[in-house]
Amino acid sequence: MSATCSSCGAEIIWAKSKNDKPIPLSVKSLERRFVFDIENIQRVISVDTYLSHFADCPNAAEHRKPK
Repeated sequence: MSATCSSCGAEIIWAKSKNDKPIPLSVKSLERRFVFDIENIQRVISVDTYLSHFADCPNAAEHRKPK
């Protein structure tokens, strides 16, 4: 589901973390390639990965919960 960051206005995607909590992801994905060599046969797997928007939002500190 595409949305907009309420702080910086960037386009984000909402996903669920491994703990089933909502997490904003930056829309720009990075393609990662993994090469496996099994018994002299190469297999290449491409996976799109996304960066947490907390890592690149200029206003991320506004959304952190106080400890």
